[in-house]
Amino acid sequence: MKAILSVAAALMLAGPVMAQGAATDPAPAPSGKLDKRDPNAVRCRSISEIGSLVKKHRICKTNAEWNRSREQQQRDADDFITRNRSGMNPNG
Repeated sequence: MKAILSVAAALMLAGPVMAQGAATDPAPAPSGKLDKRDPNAVRCRSISEIGSLVKKHRICKTNAEWNRSREQQQRDADDFITRNRSGMNPNG
């Protein structure tokens, strides 16, 4: 059980690192002011690099893109847990 939880935690931590490769260029700033909750509003986050105490990457995406990334990571984690719980993992 501990192994499943540790692997699931590793997958959740690896999600932002995997996402940073796809979004290295910051999104262009919109011309008008948008509400922070607007799906087209751009938000930037600093993501720590794994293995480094200081190095961070700044990733900018729209709220809709952040939501899609979060939902995909949640589906991946749920799928991983479901497969391991039902005994479908040949290595486990």
